[in-house]
Formats: sequence, structure tokens, C-alpha cells
Amino acid sequence: MGIFKGSDNLITNLKQGIDELSSLETDDHILNHALNLILSLSGYPEGFLIKKTGEDTWYIKGDKHIHIPLSVSDRLSQEGSSSLISELKELIPEELKGIGKWAVPINVDNKLTAVLILGGGNEPEIFQLQKECIEFISGYVSLLLSNYYNRLQMQEMKSHYEDLIIKTEIAERLASLGTIAAGLAHEIKNPLVSIKTLAELLPERFEDPEFRTYFTNIAITEIDRIECIVSDLLDFAKSSEPRFEPLDLNRFLDSIILMLSSQLTKRRIIVLKRLPEDLPIIYADHSQIKQVLLNLFINSMEAMPDGGEITVEVIRDDGVPDDEKVIIRIKDTGYGIKDDDKIHLFKPFFTTKGSGTGLGLSICKRIIEKHNGEIEIESDYNNGTAVSFKLHVRKQ
Repeated sequence: MGIFKGSDNLITNLKQGIDELSSLETDDHILNHALNLILSLSGYPEGFLIKKTGEDTWYIKGDKHIHIPLSVSDRLSQEGSSSLISELKELIPEELKGIGKWAVPINVDNKLTAVLILGGGNEPEIFQLQKECIEFISGYVSLLLSNYYNRLQMQEMKSHYEDLIIKTEIAERLASLGTIAAGLAHEIKNPLVSIKTLAELLPERFEDPEFRTYFTNIAITEIDRIECIVSDLLDFAKSSEPRFEPLDLNRFLDSIILMLSSQLTKRRIIVLKRLPEDLPIIYADHSQIKQVLLNLFINSMEAMPDGGEITVEVIRDDGVPDDEKVIIRIKDTGYGIKDDDKIHLFKPFFTTKGSGTGLGLSICKRIIEKHNGEIEIESDYNNGTAVSFKLHVRKQ
């Protein structure tokens, strides 16, 4: 059969139908629209859909179910449309058998996934161009469904991955619970011993005003120490998600340096700034990044008891297209870190200082990871320390 009289109109309808198919988002919508499109192109007045819903379960016309053995559907996948009607007429309900004149198979990944049944009324004359258009629609729908099912699978895998990450984080927290509990007990025990010793001496030396003043000062200092330990532990335990907001990094760093200016002057520490003027606005949680920067500045100040320099540097890292980052680097001229201590720096309760809880860098690491960034430390013993962390320009 050759080109028929309404071929121009058929091609126009096909193009419009393909465009509409491409915009649909679910398999049911795609299949039902394809059925209506093929009916309009073929001239058959009626049709219905048979769609696979389980290993051998198919629904028919949207509200009934039939069973097609897996061996039969696998064979039909290979044989194509030639034997579909005769095979399916044995399985479909009696009231639908009269409609079944032509079957259009829909295969996804070489497996029969759906069948569009056409029929009813007088059988129209089908020209070769119509057949080719219908075969094209069948192939195109197969491709759309394959992409749709792949997207579903990717979403499922992503959800599984996110669940796995959450479970891993919980497992890591539980694994470190023993270390945290032991560290907390040790850190709180020392000030409690001091308070208890003084409290035991207080009754017999209560009339001594000098002792009372000494006891009061020591008790307040040790209670403040316990409060600091508990506060740091709570910060470490918190897993609040960052609130991403626009952040002008240069102004933000200037405000933090100004906040610390009196302490820096008292400790005879000079701050050198290397902040480029063309920095982009980044997206970050202001309070969390402030906590990171304050912790790093304080660490640097405490590493330079006799004074020194802190260099604050911001570098654009645009090596990866569509994933521009900035690197914030805090470098001091302090006493540095011993090689044996470097592998422990981010562990809870590890500290090289005579005081402190050892939770600061653990908290910093968690905050930066929540921002999808990285943090690293470079240090040579007696030759200063540099801590760098990356933040994304855009919210990740």
C-alpha cells in the first residue's frame, strides 16, 4: 500500500502527538496518550490497554486483572505483534474479545511491558505510512518508558543512598559514644575533685576569710569549666541542618577579626589579611561558619603565647565547571603540631593544649561537612599551623 490522500494531516497529527507524549511524566499517562494517538491514526474506533503490574499479573482496561504466565510474555516479547492478538484473545475477558483486531506491543529493555489493543466496528483500511507511524510511536513509547523506569530506579537508589548515609552517621556517633563518655567523665572529674576537696575543708576553715575567698574563686572557675565542657559536648552532639543564606565573606571575616581585636592586641598578635575584592557571594549558615572561624582563631591565638602573626587568606577555587568554591585559610606562626598527633586532631576529646575539651575541631569538621565542604590541617612542629576549608559558592 502506498501514500494515501490524508498523509500530510497524518504527519502533522503524529508530530503533535509525539510532542505531547514527550511532556508526560508517568507511565500510565504515556501509555493512555499513546493509545488515543494510535487510535486516531489507525481509524479504529475502540481500544484498551493491557499493562504488566507484576511477574505474571497484568491489568486490562485500567480496572481488571488478567494473568499471563511469564513464559508466555517472554515468548511474545520475541515473536512481536504477529501472534499477540491470537494469544491474548484466549486470556482477555469475553466482553472485550470483539474489540481485539490489532495489537501494538510495547517492549521495554526487550521485555513485553504493555499491549495496546485496537478494534471495534468495521476494520479500516490501513496504509503503509500509517503502519510505519504506529511502529514509530510504539518504539518511541518504549524509549520514554525505559527512561521513566530508569529515573524511578535512580530516585530509589538515591533515597537508599541517603538512608545509608544517615545510618552511617548514626553508626559513627554510636561508635564514638564510648570515647565521648570516657572523655566527658575524665574532664568533669578533675574540677569536681577540686570542688569536693575544698568543700571538705570548708567547715573547719570557714572562719578564715582568705580561705573562703580562695574557695569561692576556685569553685566558680571549676564550675565554669564544667559548663564549658557540657556546652561543647552539646554543640558536638547537635546535628542541626545548616540554614543556607547569602554571605559576604570579606565583611564577615572583618567582623570576626574586629570582635577579637582586644584579645589579639593583648596577646601581641598581628592579623594579616589577603582578601580579594572580587569574591562571589557564598551560601552558608552564618552562625555555624562563625563558630568554625572563632574556634580556629582561638586555636591560633593559644598556639602563640608570646605573640606572632595570623594570616587570613581567601582563594577562589574555580577549577571545576559549575562548582566554584572558595578556600578560607587561617595560618599562624605558633608552635605547630607533632607528627604523631596529626592523625588524632579531629577525634573527640583529643587536645594538645593544657586546657580545653578537645571537641572544637570535631565540631568544625562536622559543620564543614554539613556544608558539603572539606577541611584540612597542615602543620610543622615549631613552624606554625594552617587550617583550610572549602565552601561552595552555590548552595549544594
